[in-house]
Amino acid sequence: ERKGSNYDFVDAVARKNVELTIENIRKNSPVLKQLEDEKKIKIVGSMYHLTGGKVEFFEV
Repeated sequence: ERKGSNYDFVDAVARKNVELTIENIRKNSPVLKQLEDEKKIKIVGSMYHLTGGKVEFFEV
């Protein structure tokens, strides 16, 4: 169900937002994209979980 009270839906939307933001960074920042391609930096996503107070990092 597509409601703010549906935790799984909200989590999926938030995760997709992170993925799209990273894609946007890679697309619109040739400098960062080049540094990532050269393995000088790593662009990763992260989400803060309010319930447990932990940050989850993930590759996109």
